[in-house]
Amino acid sequence: MLVPEQMSGNDARGRTPLSLVGQEPDLLFYTRQAAEHGGPVLVLGSANGRVPWALAGHGFTVVGVDPSEVMVRLSEERRGVESDDVSARARFLSVDPRALRLEERFPLVLAPQHALGLMSTRDDLDGFLATVRHHLSPGGTFVFDVLNAPREPVLARDEDAPGGAVEPKRPLFARHLRERRVPGGASPIRRLKLRHFTPDELEAALTAIGLIPRERYGRFDGKPFDLEDSRYLGVAGL
Repeated sequence: MLVPEQMSGNDARGRTPLSLVGQEPDLLFYTRQAAEHGGPVLVLGSANGRVPWALAGHGFTVVGVDPSEVMVRLSEERRGVESDDVSARARFLSVDPRALRLEERFPLVLAPQHALGLMSTRDDLDGFLATVRHHLSPGGTFVFDVLNAPREPVLARDEDAPGGAVEPKRPLFARHLRERRVPGGASPIRRLKLRHFTPDELEAALTAIGLIPRERYGRFDGKPFDLEDSRYLGVAGL
C-alpha cells in the first residue's frame, strides 16, 4: 500500500512526488513489488541508485549495496536534490554482495539490472544467493531480473546511461565499469566478465540455497516468461 505522502500534492520543496504513471518499466515493476511485500527493501547491485531512489521516493526505506565505490558515490550525489524525508529513507553501502552480512532482515530483497549476471561462476552465484537468504525475513521475497541467454552478444547495464539500458551491439565480456579518473593516477577502467545463467540454472541455485521459485516473467509488465524473451524476471521466497 502506498503511503499518504505518495498520493498527495507537491512536497516541501515544491516538487511533484514520484508517480507510478510514466515511470520506467523496471522501476514501476520494483515499486509494485515493494507495495505488495512491504519494506524495508534491500537492493543488491544498486548501481547508480535508480531503483533505491525510486523506492525511497515512494515511501520505502531502502538499503542499496554495490561493490563499486564510484556507483555508490553517484548514488549519494542524488541526495542533494532529494527532500529530507526521501533522503532519510535511502542508505548506500559499497560492499561485495557475496560478503554482505547485516543484522537487519528484509521482507523484500531485489537484484535488479542483471546483477546476478555479474557472478562469473556458480560459486559466485551461490555466494550472492546466500546473502539473499541471510537477509530475508521469515516469509520474505526475492525478486530479480537478468538477461535471458541471448542469440546475439549483448552488454548488460551501462552505468553511463540513465536507465541502465541494454546495448546489443557491443561484444559480450567487454562490459566496463567506468570509474572517474583520479588526478595523476592510472586509468580506473576495469573489465568485468558477464555470465548468462539459464532460467533452469538460476532456479536450481535458488532451490539449493533454500529459496522456492514462485513466478517467472518475460517483461516488466508481467508477461509470462518463455524462452524467446530477452529478459527473465524471477520471484522466489522462503
